Amino acid sequence: MEEMKKERTYPANSIRVCVDGDAADAFRGRFYSKMNPEAIHFRDFGELIVLADKLFDKRGYPQTFQEKRSFRGTAAGAGHYAAPEILLGDAEILAQRGERRTFDILVQSRRRAGWQGVLLGADGIMHEYRSEMELLKEIDAEMRRHEI
Repeated sequence: MEEMKKERTYPANSIRVCVDGDAADAFRGRFYSKMNPEAIHFRDFGELIVLADKLFDKRGYPQTFQEKRSFRGTAAGAGHYAAPEILLGDAEILAQRGERRTFDILVQSRRRAGWQGVLLGADGIMHEYRSEMELLKEIDAEMRRHEI
């Protein structure tokens, strides 16, 4: 009997981070999400978090635990929290690789104005994180473990 090979699916609440920076510019790159049709480029970890958070707010997924306020009128949010529209396929995301490193960040929730979830390195090792600071520490440790 022929075995059926199941394709890996990529969760909508994940981003694939492709780190392209060199030693002088260590954490520059791009990330991909099923909720955006193209790569989003970032210059550092802080910009990655801000840009991904904006995407999550715009799509309403993963749902933020509290609404953001704005002194400039209404805050930019999706206003709905249903299943997000899928704009990029699993195979397209899984094919992306960074010049230095590739990570998958699963954002399980956005409570306490921060992220909680799992970081998956290219070697398949999973690290749980409870805040963006813990995520940064795990990414930094992964980058150092695999330096050339």
